[in-house]
Amino acid sequence: MHSPRGRTDPRRRRRLSPSFIFGASIGVAVAWTFNQITLGLGLGRPPVPPTVPLSPPAASGYHALVIPAGGQGEDGPPPHVAARLERAVHMYTESGYPKPYVITTAWGTPHKPCPHDAAGFERHEAADNARFLVERGVPPSHILEESVSLETVGNAFFARVMHTETRGLRRLAIINNNFHMPRTRAVFEHVFRVPPRAGDPSTAYELEFIAVEDRIAADVLEVRLQKEASALPRFATGGPWQLATPTLRHMHEWLYQENTAYATKRLLEARKPLDPELMKSY
Repeated sequence: MHSPRGRTDPRRRRRLSPSFIFGASIGVAVAWTFNQITLGLGLGRPPVPPTVPLSPPAASGYHALVIPAGGQGEDGPPPHVAARLERAVHMYTESGYPKPYVITTAWGTPHKPCPHDAAGFERHEAADNARFLVERGVPPSHILEESVSLETVGNAFFARVMHTETRGLRRLAIINNNFHMPRTRAVFEHVFRVPPRAGDPSTAYELEFIAVEDRIAADVLEVRLQKEASALPRFATGGPWQLATPTLRHMHEWLYQENTAYATKRLLEARKPLDPELMKSY
């Protein structure tokens, strides 16, 4: 009698021999053991790309080198900004592994228009400075551009909220020229010290300030130093700006309500002419 279609006659089923079952079991056991040894030795895992910096606290030395904005030239960074970038390249090259990030800052400055590239597009200072770094050996993966700010407070504020807070970068070197360093120190120390909101714990940033030569003509430097001397009291400890910005929340309010580089009320007035000698320092 034939079995119904789709069924197998039980009398015709093939039985696996004990020796076959034993051999298969041994093979599975050997494969599992080899797989566990491979994973334990890390042989089966893809390597971590060496060009990407580790996040803190694994990183050693500085977590980031920060370059405040200083102005642009038609052919790239002017000499005083190049001095900052050259120091950053040196510090990056001499740094141990893992290497730090380098943060370049600024859209541009309210003191003069941004230059344009060959295609007619506006060049931002953060990108100009990033290009300078890449051409001298800093990998693009180690550069973080902050292309929003237009002045020193914005350099610090946006570098913090865009990059250092997000990635947990806490040990920072701030690189700037001697003529701009007093105001830079006052601003950056305050911006990186205040909590995000009232009642939040204070931040734990470690800042080191690296001053480089000015590389500005003597007559232009004299005009710029006068500007810096007149502006510093406003931003110094105990000055009106620090008292008005005890948190990042207050600082955001100040930037977008009071600072005419960002506040929309700037559109209600015509742009004021600037001292042509002062513009040479931007």
